[in-house]
This record gives sequence, structure tokens and C-alpha cells, in this order.
Amino acid sequence: RGGCCARGSSRKEEENAPDFTTSEGLYRHSESICDMEMALEDVVLKGLDEKIRASDYIGIIIDETVNITVDKKLILYVKLQVGGRVETCFVGNYDVHSGTAQCIFDKVAEILRGRNVELSRVIGLGSDGASVMMGRHAGVGVHCVAHRTALAAIDAAKAVDRVGAYKRTISAVYSFYKHSASRTNRLRQLTATLSEEDMTSLKQPCAVRWLSLHRAVESIKKNWPALVMELNEEAVGGNAQAQGLLGQIQPYSFIALTHTLADVLPVMTKLNLVFQKEDVNLATIRPMVQASVSALTHLRDAPGPEEQRYQTDFQEGMYKGIQVTHAGDRSVQAFKNARTRYIQHLIDALHARFPDDSLDLLNCFDVLLNPSRYPQTDDSATATTFIDAASAKRDAIPMMTALRSYGGLHFSSACEMLIRDYAEIFPEWVKLAKVACVIPVSSVPAERGFSLQNRIKTAQRSRLGEGRVTRLMRIASSRDTLDTFDFNSAAARFTAAKYRKK
Repeated sequence: RGGCCARGSSRKEEENAPDFTTSEGLYRHSESICDMEMALEDVVLKGLDEKIRASDYIGIIIDETVNITVDKKLILYVKLQVGGRVETCFVGNYDVHSGTAQCIFDKVAEILRGRNVELSRVIGLGSDGASVMMGRHAGVGVHCVAHRTALAAIDAAKAVDRVGAYKRTISAVYSFYKHSASRTNRLRQLTATLSEEDMTSLKQPCAVRWLSLHRAVESIKKNWPALVMELNEEAVGGNAQAQGLLGQIQPYSFIALTHTLADVLPVMTKLNLVFQKEDVNLATIRPMVQASVSALTHLRDAPGPEEQRYQTDFQEGMYKGIQVTHAGDRSVQAFKNARTRYIQHLIDALHARFPDDSLDLLNCFDVLLNPSRYPQTDDSATATTFIDAASAKRDAIPMMTALRSYGGLHFSSACEMLIRDYAEIFPEWVKLAKVACVIPVSSVPAERGFSLQNRIKTAQRSRLGEGRVTRLMRIASSRDTLDTFDFNSAAARFTAAKYRKK
């Protein structure tokens, strides 16, 4: 797959193709490579269309970005179920002339029509939470939980100037050492002298990389004494940039905030890791958000373990043998106020981006379709107007009893079992299960799709057009293996296409 996209379309290639039979068994013309790609793509698309037809309901996941040549792109995945098994499938990566809501809506509708998908079958849309997607300014969709978590952290950082300044400082420290091997080597030697641990490489906090700030803070925390010493040597030698950075990382508030963030960011990181799974379990969303809010509330009211360790080690203006500047009472109180405001803003942002009504809706699906949460009494379940309420109410107890008999089923496995084995017995509950299992609560597949796009269309392959990039992405995204892929159909499509140049 990767070899196909690496070859320039202007070169003549020679391919030994025993399955694509000709009198010579060889194809040397550059167009033959594209024709082979199209034959493989046709088989992939045929399988995708079969899965779409087999799924009564689908969820769609979209995101927009620009590629290496600064073309605006819209990527689209579908989340569907076949026989109860949930799959997330790549549909395409398309050019869009603008990022307006109307343009995005029209493009999505066009794509779905091209795959013969009626809009009535689309039960949910996952996106990155941008205003144009969310509907705050004439948008078209709902919000990925992973992006919600990341944006909650960004919202809180923007609300507290001290945290924003901290991020700019560690970015400047990263840049200062990134392009100098001699500085990095001195820093490594100082770290080895001060401790038995190897130096942790400095990291750059990046808004589009959800876990980068946590890693950047950890590297600053571990390297801080060596950083101060190395920057001091450079400052004494007349380096004004080093002197400026030293003035930013040596104050009490900087190192105290580093340890506070070392307590706070793992809470957000764990929440993010749960939501970055390709198929997020609905049952995990509400308890994980609530647990995160509870942990942050505790940190707001009392220092965490990293901050306590710093307060214990900080004595008489010194920390780990290094003089800490601006450590007076006013500076300490200003840090405490900023710390409380930051964590409170983070809690508020989580509440805002995970509203109770959204969590309640997801929790309802989990209560109804997760056997591990069924009550031991014969209380009836409540259905919605989407289904035949009387029929669903009548079948509730028998359905719960049937699923409970399987033992340790949880949400996703229960939906699969219900759809596969009880379609005729509990039709209303099967309808609910089909909807619940394809709700796109995360746009992580779209993020991975853009990573795939960037591996295919690089600076060296910048002339690859939309059609070929999408074709290669479809082939690379196929879940088929060499043993399961229908090469015979691809070969028939290839040989029947047209007369071939040699």
C-alpha cells in the first residue's frame, strides 16, 4: 500500500503482476499503478457499501483541516453495526471550498447520497467541537468527548493569565534547547551530576496534541534544577535570552505551578485516554466525568501529592539546592489565588462541555442496555417515543432476564448479543440497541485519518490530487488482510478496465 503512493506518477514503473495476467505478465506504464489502485479501491468501496446497507442506523464522524498544500479538507467516517458488531469505516477525504456550516452540510449530504444513505438513517454526528460543527453559529453537529476534555483544559488555561504565561515560558525553554546540541548536552551532564536519573527530554506543549502539556510539565519538573544552573551559566556569559528565561523559571510561582499542574493534568490525561479509544463505551462517560470533577474539587480544596512534596522540600527560599526568587508572602498568596481560580475554571469548563442533559441521555442507554446495571426487582423500564412504548414496556423484564442469563455482559457486548440473537423476539429493544451502539461520541478516528493523510501526502508528494490521496487512504484503512481481501475481483476490474499501454 505504502509503495504505491511513494512512486511518482510521471515515472514508468515495472510491476510483476501474475494475478493481472497479460501476454508478458508485465506492466511498465505509470498509469497501470493508478489503475491497480482503483481496482483495489473498488473492492474496498464495495465492501463498505454492503456494510452500510446492512446497518439500519449509522453515525457519521467528520472533521476539517488543511493538508501540506494548504487545501481545506473534510474527512468523513461512518460508525455502523453489522450483526451487532460495531465498526468505524473510512469513507473519504474531500476538498471543500470553504469552512462554512452550509458548505459542510452540503458536502456531507452529497457524500451520503453518493453512498445511497438516507438522512433518516443518520442518528448522530461526531465532530471536534468547533463552532461551525456544534451549531453555536449556524453549525451542524454535536461534540466529540475527547475534544471536549481537551478544550475544557484550554478554556481554563485561557481564563487564568498565569497559566497561559506558564505555557509560553515552557515553549520558549523548549525552543531555546531544541536547536542547540551543545546546550542540550550541558543540560544532560548537569542532570546526571545532580541526580542518578537520566535527563528527561524537554517537550513542547501543543494545542492540537491533547497530552503534550502534561509531558512538557513533567520534563520541566524533573529538569528544573539543571535548567536553572545551565541558564545561569549562559546568562553570566552574556546571553540575554538565557537571562530572560532564567527570570521566568526561577520564581516561586513558576515551580509551584509546575507541581500543581503535575497533580491536575493526570486527571485530565486519564479522562482523555478513555475517550481516545476508537469505540468509546457509553457506560464510561458519565462516571469518568464525575470522577474527574470530584478529583479536581479535592485538588482545589487541598494540595495534591506533588504540590505537598514541593512545599515540604522548599525551605528558606531554597528548593533542591537552588535559590528560588520572588518567594515573599505576596507572591505565595498570588500563586494560591491563581491556583484556585485555574482549578475552579477547569471544573466549570467540564460542567459546561459535559452538560447534565447530554450525560443523562447517554446514561439512559446504558441503564437500559447494560445487564450489569439491571435491578433485581421486576420494576418496568421506560421507553421513548422513538419505539413502540407498549411493546418495549411489555418486553422489558423478559429482555433483561435473557441478557442477564449470559453472565458478565456489559454495554457493547449486550448490544451485540441483543441484535444478533433477539431481533424477532424483542424488536423494539433491538432498535434501541442499534441506535445506541453507533452513536459517535468521539471524533478520534477522524484525527487518525488526518495523520494517515499526512503520511501519504508529504512535501515530497505534494502533487498528489484529492482522488488519489483518498484512494490510497481507503486502501490503507481497509480492515481486510492479504488472506481475506478479494484480489480476484480486483484483478477482474483491472484487466477489464481498458486497453493498456506497455
